[in-house]
Amino acid sequence: MEKVNDKEIEFKNTVSGSKYLFTADNKYAFGTAYLRPKDEIKEHSHEDEAELFYFITGTPIFVCEGQEFRVKQGDAFRVKAKEKHYIKNDTDAVVHLNFIKLKEV
Repeated sequence: MEKVNDKEIEFKNTVSGSKYLFTADNKYAFGTAYLRPKDEIKEHSHEDEAELFYFITGTPIFVCEGQEFRVKQGDAFRVKAKEKHYIKNDTDAVVHLNFIKLKEV
């Protein structure tokens, strides 16, 4: 068993963005992200990983392959490998989400 607390793990960048809670031999990664107002996760894709998102709080814009969605609390998305996607917090509230990356075989 393994236990972590996201408040005890540093962000990949500075004071917001994403942080990984668990990873395993490049098979999967589980993490969380906090996006302050006007923060974004820039457009990107993953060569051989699908990515799952679950939005806990906030109403950012989620874009996948040019299709734009206004997120609601509780929304979940699955992005396939090679699909371009990004998240933009264009609101005045902090967005909190969890994500899982899974190798596609």
